[in-house]
Amino acid sequence: MLQKLRDKTTGWIAFVIVGILVVPFAFFGVTDYFSAPAASWVAKVGDIEISQQQFQQRFEEYRGQMRQMLGERYDAREFERPETRQILLDRMIDEELLRQSAGKSGAVVPATLLRKEIAAMPAFQVDGRFDVERYRLLLAGQNMSPRDFEQRMLRDLEIRMLPQQIEGSAFATAFDIDRYLMLRDQRRDLRYLLIEPATEEEGEVSDADLAAYYEANSQRYLSDETVTIEYVELLGSTLSVTEAADEESLRQRYEEQRNRFVEPEQRLASHILIKTAANADADAQRAAQDRAQALVEQARAEDADFAALAREHSEDPGSRATGGDLGWLEPGITDPAFETALFALQAGAVSDPVKSSDGWHVILLREVRAEKGKSFEDVRAELEREYLETERERRYSELAGEFVDQLYRDPSSLQPAAAKIGVEMKTSAPFGRVGGADPITANPQVIETAFSPSMIGERQVSEPIELDNHHLVALRVVDYTPAEPIALDEIREQVLADYRQNRRAEQAVAEAEALFARWQAGESLDALAAEREVEVSVADDIGRGGVTVDAAIVSRAFELPHPADGQPSRAQVALAGDRHALVEVVAVRPGETKASDTALRNALREQLAQMAAAGEAEAYVEALRQQIPVRVAVERL
Repeated sequence: MLQKLRDKTTGWIAFVIVGILVVPFAFFGVTDYFSAPAASWVAKVGDIEISQQQFQQRFEEYRGQMRQMLGERYDAREFERPETRQILLDRMIDEELLRQSAGKSGAVVPATLLRKEIAAMPAFQVDGRFDVERYRLLLAGQNMSPRDFEQRMLRDLEIRMLPQQIEGSAFATAFDIDRYLMLRDQRRDLRYLLIEPATEEEGEVSDADLAAYYEANSQRYLSDETVTIEYVELLGSTLSVTEAADEESLRQRYEEQRNRFVEPEQRLASHILIKTAANADADAQRAAQDRAQALVEQARAEDADFAALAREHSEDPGSRATGGDLGWLEPGITDPAFETALFALQAGAVSDPVKSSDGWHVILLREVRAEKGKSFEDVRAELEREYLETERERRYSELAGEFVDQLYRDPSSLQPAAAKIGVEMKTSAPFGRVGGADPITANPQVIETAFSPSMIGERQVSEPIELDNHHLVALRVVDYTPAEPIALDEIREQVLADYRQNRRAEQAVAEAEALFARWQAGESLDALAAEREVEVSVADDIGRGGVTVDAAIVSRAFELPHPADGQPSRAQVALAGDRHALVEVVAVRPGETKASDTALRNALREQLAQMAAAGEAEAYVEALRQQIPVRVAVERL
């Protein structure tokens, strides 16, 4: 057969085949027939891709934020659910939709707004004022430059710009407030019959009935499944770095990072602001400028009190009370025109009126702090501490790499990996799905991994598990005890109690349904109550938060429609303790609206407007999803 194939692929036939193949190979290359470009996006919004790397980076940031926020309540399993990943991806898609929409509409974030947003952040303030040094230090602690942070802030403002404009246009009318109050404060008159569960005679239960109940509910009577694992843990905080930083290395680091240790020139300034609207006409601008010029002349007068002038005339609410004090300013913080004027002044001088996006400023330069650099000796201790931290980080990364490589090299045993990084392999006590007593076996990620079918079945070494920053663990299941049915004889009393409880519950449901059917068929609630030798309970003028009646009855009563044609609306309600109730709504009265005070109505107007705004912003994003094509690759999440 092989010879026949060879004969048919030689001669003129072979030349024809080769001729056919030469054309596509010439245009596309041989490799295109053996490999296709692998798509790496998890979502496409229009022509913009959200890559797997972008999603994973955002996901890790989100997980870290939630771990810090929730503390001991943090459950790692929650963040491995596909639903959680999908929610985050939807959020990223919405952000990209808003960013594209802002770009198409020509919306631009002014530099002044960006500066205001950053300056208003409490994290960057000292004594209520933006502090440049604190700003730089906090960003450096996050390995982020001011430029990187400002780019992030700019993107965030672009995303928020349109929703904020939409939300700002939402409002609630007096009719909306009245309707809300009428529903919120609605009152209802109820009548209800409580149906207590029948008291069962303890009597004998046949072995056959008990055995049948046990078999039908066998999954309730299982022993706990347990695993025993061996594990290797790499913890960065325990790594010791014995090498001391040599003088030459520290000096080299100082020279490379000299800019870090330079404090730029700073100027202590005060100002008076005469505000003008962004859309003010020429006459309004000229009037504001004239006011500012008059204040310049007063401020330059001998024995002038600039702080008093600012307290009297400034329209800047942030600095007026403190006499216009703006604190120490450095380049890059204020409006460009304001900055240019400030850094052109001599100490003690007052500027001419300066126009910015806020209005006209009169600036007083009170003091100048020259650019100042710290010497090597001033920062040597800091450099040495950073050097040792860097060495510890490098050592951890080095060991983590060796650890992971060894795990992949020999997935059948943890011993080589433990030896490679110089730590002891440990074996846990048996633990169940609720976790063990020590921090490792109590960790949700470890529990989930240990009980995964592949780990139990194959008994191979797990993938490295990152429990926290600089904390890796790998494990292997060495013993597994499955959950098994507990013999009926061992738990007979428990099964018997469950059987009787279940029978009481079933009887209670059957009795309540029978009574409700009779009620619907025409028997009166009073007659049913008399038959049971109880009274019908009456609850008049009950509100939604009524506490004198069982909460389940109140909740169901407010779900029922208004009585129609003189006929009460009815329902059967299940209560705790196998109890039931037959409930009827006799009358409904709307809540009062005239008696509500002005403060309450104003608060409700704001609350309802916010609710409407949120709905409108959500509807806007949904509309964008209809206009801009969105594709999602769920399998790559």
